[in-house]
Amino acid sequence: MKVIVYTSSSCPYCMMVKKFLKGNGVKFKEINITRHPSAAKELMKKTGQTGVPVTLTGSHKIVGFDEPKLRRILRVK
Repeated sequence: MKVIVYTSSSCPYCMMVKKFLKGNGVKFKEINITRHPSAAKELMKKTGQTGVPVTLTGSHKIVGFDEPKLRRILRVK
């Protein structure tokens, strides 16, 4: 399952999502909207969201650090 996480450099919830994914052995692609401003436009276009973190996987969009939803969708315990 392909996982993409939109983050920013100063976002504590972004760090929590990345730590959760790494801790559960989930491979993901990080797109930092601070370093790549065009990614912020891409995020808005794809999801309607302007805030981060946003995790995309399949048809699912997870806004913020929603651990129960991440566990359910990614099927991790």
